[in-house]
Amino acid sequence: MALTFRDTFKAKSPPWLQTGIAWRLGYALMVQLDAIIDATVEGVELRFPGVQGVESLPYLGRDRRIRRGRLETDEVYGARLRRWLDDHATRGGPFALLAQLAAHFAPANFQIDLVYMSGRRFSQAVDGTITRSDITWAPDPDAAKWARWWLFYDWPTPIPSDGLWGDAGIYGDAGVWGSGLTQDEVTDLRLVPKEWNAAHAFGTVVLLPDGAELWGFPVGTWGDPGTWGDADPVVLAVGG
Repeated sequence: MALTFRDTFKAKSPPWLQTGIAWRLGYALMVQLDAIIDATVEGVELRFPGVQGVESLPYLGRDRRIRRGRLETDEVYGARLRRWLDDHATRGGPFALLAQLAAHFAPANFQIDLVYMSGRRFSQAVDGTITRSDITWAPDPDAAKWARWWLFYDWPTPIPSDGLWGDAGIYGDAGVWGSGLTQDEVTDLRLVPKEWNAAHAFGTVVLLPDGAELWGFPVGTWGDPGTWGDADPVVLAVGG
């Protein structure tokens, strides 16, 4: 049992202060000090994830710039918050970005490929394993955006279309051009890549539902069994 100001006051006081009105007055003063100490200790402990409840996790995540995953548990998120300095040490690099994406989408992970302008590819499997390779990659040249990357998501579910040209849709209705994704869904998809992007780089997120292809990706052979137009990719600019 922790020693309190109340206990100390009574133990150190002469007999005439340990009873009656004198004791009640002393107790009223000491209990305020005990409350201040308890609040101070709790406030310090709340700065350490997992030590004093989970109420502080959203505030710690904001301060440490570690975004909570879609389905991330308190325990797993707390562990990530404790290693925030190590994660930020490699911020802007491919491994840090892919690790944050794995945490963001877990446990419903999918294949993610990060391809740089040079053709250097970092592929992250469902289990989080990352492999590095080089592919033939020739996107549209843009001298002003020499530092560019593309994130290809092997999107696990169909993406609804936003309809046909001239249908009942309204421009500015919070939908996203070329897909049925909402603005909130697009904001979520851009969030981690934008926060963990290198300051000088321009990024693009590409959602590839089953059968979808972007010119030159996935890497294959012209005339393979796939049919152009089987499914439409969704392309989202991230910016630099």
